[in-house]
Amino acid sequence: MWRTIQKLLANFVIPVLLLTYLAVAVCLLNRWDAMVPVTLIPIWAWAGAGALVSLICWIASRAVAAGAMFCLCLVTAVAFSEETHGIVREAITAAKKRQAVSETEEPVLRIVMADCAGLETSLRRAAETAPDILVVREAPAKAVLDAVADQLYGVDRSVTTQGGLAILGRGATLATLTEPGGQALHVRLKRPGGLILDITALDLAGCAPRLDMWRPPVWKELIAARIENRRLVRTHLGENPIHREHVARIVAGGFGTPPGDDVFRPLQNSGMVETYAVAGQGWGNTYPSDYPILRLDQIWVSPNLVPAKTTARINPGSPHRIVVSEVRAPNAK
Repeated sequence: MWRTIQKLLANFVIPVLLLTYLAVAVCLLNRWDAMVPVTLIPIWAWAGAGALVSLICWIASRAVAAGAMFCLCLVTAVAFSEETHGIVREAITAAKKRQAVSETEEPVLRIVMADCAGLETSLRRAAETAPDILVVREAPAKAVLDAVADQLYGVDRSVTTQGGLAILGRGATLATLTEPGGQALHVRLKRPGGLILDITALDLAGCAPRLDMWRPPVWKELIAARIENRRLVRTHLGENPIHREHVARIVAGGFGTPPGDDVFRPLQNSGMVETYAVAGQGWGNTYPSDYPILRLDQIWVSPNLVPAKTTARINPGSPHRIVVSEVRAPNAK
């Protein structure tokens, strides 16, 4: 009986696991709308599940194929998971103590994105990071926003709100654009050094993995949500060139879906970069706040803003963590 089980694990389970691995890899590479439940699951979750199953098969059968499959899944989790990259970057930075000195020599623009759940305490926690630009979702009352902006920026403050979205910063507001549905807020801000920032705050409907997403009705809902969110991102991105000498672009907020989803294709095709993917340090996931396993909150910037460091910070009272990104920019002061 035991030999039969060993043969089953080695000759059936491992081949099925390999085929599943290849199928998931193809889906993640192509990001088909029809396969959205597959692509919503983070790579580390797929690789971790495969490593666990193959490890059990190896312990039971000692088959070489099971050991090889375990190694393949382990390498995949380490090499392609952004969480691993962030932890490695943090370790390298800590090892190079002189890095902290070099980072302070050049001026940086600190962009902070926070979901405040309507709470003043969450907003003030975000303000403690000394942001140059503060993008807020589920913002508290306008009076609270004004008070925090006064504290941060003084008379040069700029506060723009639309529904639950708000953008705070230092400089002169040149133009604003709001969307009727309250899913986006656009502000053109001229910084004291002359740099013009086109800032977009987004709050898209959720398209995140869930336990019942394999049910056909839910599957269809997720496909529809992805298509709509991708359309909204493309629309809010606008038609203007992304890379101009004295104009930089920032798109920040809640995208409702983890990295790697096709929702982000319009941003990638425009040449924008996601700050954590380039310069993230530590555990960058933002949701849920206490034990984050998904990175639904992101900051994207145009090529003339070079990401230097991005971290996620605890935000008590909110279901999402705060995202803090430092970017190097012309006339960042």
